Amino acid sequence: LADYGVISGPVTTWPISWDALAADLQIAVDSDRVLPNAVIRTMQRVIRRASREMSTGVIKIDGRVAGAAEPTRIRGFADTPREEGEASVGLSWLGERISVDLNATAVVDADDDQDIRADSSRIAVDMGNVTLGISTMDRWWGPGWDGSLILSNNARPMPAITLGRNKTHAFKTKWLSWLGPWDLEMLMGQMEEDRVVPNALFWGMRFAFRPLPSLEIGLSRSAQWCGDDRPCDFDTFWNLFRGKDNVGDDGTNPDNEPGNQLAGFDLRWSNTWFRQPSAIYGQIIGEDEAGGFPSRYIAQLGADGAGYWRSRWSYRWYAEAASTSCDFWKTEEIFNCAYNHGIYQTGYRYRGRVVGHGVDNDARVATVGLMLTDLEGQMWHGAIRGGKLNRAG
Repeated sequence: LADYGVISGPVTTWPISWDALAADLQIAVDSDRVLPNAVIRTMQRVIRRASREMSTGVIKIDGRVAGAAEPTRIRGFADTPREEGEASVGLSWLGERISVDLNATAVVDADDDQDIRADSSRIAVDMGNVTLGISTMDRWWGPGWDGSLILSNNARPMPAITLGRNKTHAFKTKWLSWLGPWDLEMLMGQMEEDRVVPNALFWGMRFAFRPLPSLEIGLSRSAQWCGDDRPCDFDTFWNLFRGKDNVGDDGTNPDNEPGNQLAGFDLRWSNTWFRQPSAIYGQIIGEDEAGGFPSRYIAQLGADGAGYWRSRWSYRWYAEAASTSCDFWKTEEIFNCAYNHGIYQTGYRYRGRVVGHGVDNDARVATVGLMLTDLEGQMWHGAIRGGKLNRAG
């Protein structure tokens, strides 16, 4: 829908607010723009779902059962099970300003020994166009389908305090209106106790905007900081926020080093070739900082396209490649760099899985995939992935 111009706001930050989607869909319904019949059917299906999700004062109960013979260790943008067997039950309620979405999941042979989980839960309150919440929702920052270098759903979601926009309308001032529709999300999460630095905190911030209907740009930052026996005061966070977190910066030493940061940007440029929307996209994330800017980059590059087949199936194909060794473009790449840190030695990982791209560090991987969705919203998704993991041995 975004590729066909129905949705005007950013779509590379997940989850997407239903308020933002509903506003764009309403504009599309009220306009006299002519859309292909297949696109209209897709739009109507999403409108029906939005109506159900946004109905107030109603208690909704749902369930989910999932299983896998061999659960994948590299999780792309999909709701695939993390364990061999999972069964969930959920209860949700939406008021005028407060929303409650509670879920409980029982799993078989949990890798992290947590057989009962509260993943995909959230309690939130709307304050104007901003929502403040407590959440264990899956998140995805970036345009990739097979992975995100900075925040993906590969690892289980950590409990977090979140703050984000509801609607993504553009600034009205002429100085900033050129940014177009924009979205902002911030979170402060709690990592697990069983780490080299127990109970470390995870901070993240993402700003995504669409200066052109065909171009979306995302700026992301994340950091591990605090934790047992580490500095946790406001000055420490302020130094981390300013990027003054390397040994040698303003008297920073290993005892007071604020944390382990990643930062970078991504973009997605779409167009219509041969009457079908397609796009190229990329993401580049710095593992380190130099001169106030990210450095020691890892990268991802891809292309995708969408369309309709026999007026019944919508499809999307994608092809992308990722390299997760630092300074990936140089002859002498830096191994054992990405997602690792000298102080936070468990690394950029949560409960045994990397928070970024599922291939972890020092990998080169290429992926092609195809998604098919029918008129009732049932989806089939297949992917082939090849490459080399852990190239440093």
